[in-house]
Amino acid sequence: MSALSEVALQIASEIRKVNLREDQRIPTSDTFIKELMSLFSREPDELRNILETLRTAKIIFIIKIVLPDDKASKMNDPGVDAYAYADLKILNDLKYYSEKKLERLYEATYYKKKSPSTITRELFPKIRELNNTPIGRIVNIAVMLEEYIRMMNNNPNEFQEEFRSQAMEDLLLSKGDTSETPVRQTPLSNSFGPNLSQRATDIPNNINPNSPWGRMVSKFSIDFLLRVHLRKCEFETVRKLITSGKVTSEENLRLIRDSLLKMEKNVNVDKVLASYLDEMTELRRLTQRKINSIAKPKTY
Repeated sequence: MSALSEVALQIASEIRKVNLREDQRIPTSDTFIKELMSLFSREPDELRNILETLRTAKIIFIIKIVLPDDKASKMNDPGVDAYAYADLKILNDLKYYSEKKLERLYEATYYKKKSPSTITRELFPKIRELNNTPIGRIVNIAVMLEEYIRMMNNNPNEFQEEFRSQAMEDLLLSKGDTSETPVRQTPLSNSFGPNLSQRATDIPNNINPNSPWGRMVSKFSIDFLLRVHLRKCEFETVRKLITSGKVTSEENLRLIRDSLLKMEKNVNVDKVLASYLDEMTELRRLTQRKINSIAKPKTY
């Protein structure tokens, strides 16, 4: 994986972290770009290009919440964007968060109480008049989040992790990113799992090397990919990997089970994990059944 690919994935991870906060959950370019500049020592234009690549690869969504000044060029005034990680649970939580914020802001502005749907129907047609106002920003966010949720529900296959990661790499390569970073320098391993030196050199016989999963396994070890999915609470993805026969070894199954046990112990102190408790429990039980079915009988 190239250095730029790793930076892109880290930026996506930063967006996801912000989306999972208790408050101030939607990062916006007027402040977030500056934070990324300090984190990655890159210029604003380069960061915007990376964010656009993540959007095209369907890893994140970008919402234009402030239109550029008509009198200024887009280079001088690109407007303001908001960023959301492309995950259905996160988007639904952000939708609820933004609608509650919209209700409060509408009441404070117009001294009336209305439902979020009524407010958006009333104000969205006037969105240009509300450009660069707090209520105009949140109306844009609420409307577009609903649209993105509908998009993900209608086209779930387009948002599978393997497809998105490969699409991102292909897009970066098409833009001329061919540099490789030594694995010891990659910060991604510190964030998501084991060192990238554990890359797979031989794909297991039961995996199609031309499939999206096969291409991922050719670059990273299976245990690394599993840790990434678990870290990102993508339990449904892990379940599908098990039930489809892509993850079959007892070693990998035990890794999943043991990781889930640790995560379940933290639900009392982690509200995000607590919301996934049922999924974690169901996945752990599935994993244990698979382990039991392949475990060798003990001899005495």
